[in-house]
Amino acid sequence: MRIHLAVGVGALTATLLVCGGSAIAVAVEPGGSSDVGVDVDITRVTTPGALVMTVAPGRATLAEDGSTDTVRRFTGSLPQVTVTDTRDSAQLATSSGWYVLGSASAFTGAGGASIGADHLGWSPKLVTGDADAVSIGGDVGTSLDESTGANANTNRGLVDKELLALGDPQSLPDGGVTSTATADLTLKVESTVPAGAYSSVITLSLFE
Repeated sequence: MRIHLAVGVGALTATLLVCGGSAIAVAVEPGGSSDVGVDVDITRVTTPGALVMTVAPGRATLAEDGSTDTVRRFTGSLPQVTVTDTRDSAQLATSSGWYVLGSASAFTGAGGASIGADHLGWSPKLVTGDADAVSIGGDVGTSLDESTGANANTNRGLVDKELLALGDPQSLPDGGVTSTATADLTLKVESTVPAGAYSSVITLSLFE
């Protein structure tokens, strides 16, 4: 953790960096300046009768893992997605449940290079919550996965809205329940894909 502390003396300012118990004073010449970062974490206030979704901050970074001569494979994790349900029994009695869907945009790189969303798949999993009340979506493969028979249509990547998790309100008569899900992400591309940095966006949506 890094804490920034500004100390003013006349026209001089300095920044004290505290890192793991050690302090390093950074000198600033007269007339110079130094920036101080201020951070605060304000959590969402969940009121009774609400159904809300929160996504942990950060990006999903993929690293190469398990590549072959013909297919390069990259893996990572989706930031944790938490759904809090504080609806009362009367509200839950008329609810059809909630569900979270996800879809991805194409990966774009420098010079107009692009990798289709069909190359990105996921394997959802429940992190915390009641497995009897919360169901997890099935695995979604990529367009480079081998598929035959009944599984042929499932290997298309996150092109369409795919299920991450769903909740059954009838199993939660008192409300006030929180569940968290994530997904293992897998990107597979041809070995001939141009080198470079690529970015995509996964859109997560909560429905009732």
